[in-house]
Amino acid sequence: MGRFQPFHLGHLELVKQILEQCDEVIIAITSAQFNYLEKDPFTAGERIEMIHNSLKEANLDLKKCFVMPIENQFNIATWASYLKSALPHFDKVYSGNDYVAMLLADSGITVVKPDFLDRNQYNATRIRSMIISDENWKECVPNAVYEFLTKIDAKTRLSVISKSDTNPTKH
Repeated sequence: MGRFQPFHLGHLELVKQILEQCDEVIIAITSAQFNYLEKDPFTAGERIEMIHNSLKEANLDLKKCFVMPIENQFNIATWASYLKSALPHFDKVYSGNDYVAMLLADSGITVVKPDFLDRNQYNATRIRSMIISDENWKECVPNAVYEFLTKIDAKTRLSVISKSDTNPTKH
């Protein structure tokens, strides 16, 4: 579960780790309704495509991988119930986000804290900044993501959004 803005090598490693421990993985793309924002520049459809292409490129069994967008909920207390209704059945959630872990654990959902690759290097905020400033971000993402973001000219989108004075907010 994550925003995947963009999907990077740390995310791919987590998917591999989960598939070693579980029969299937549901990759829930959160904040699906947000896009073209500084923190959420890519659409749910773009993120699905990035993830799907990366899993395929890594030769993971796509029959064991569900990639699903889910919208954020305004009532945080009912979020766990929403997840249970919006996603296929799941036994546990892998999350390194302490806030998410607290919310789900309070609802009786088992939360597993995964082992992460270097979270400083594999950090979507940092990668978006590297794209804008033409740093070598290619080493942080699967090749499929690099190709996709190049094709959609993510650099221009991110640059324009970061300089925008309209500063749209989430509603």
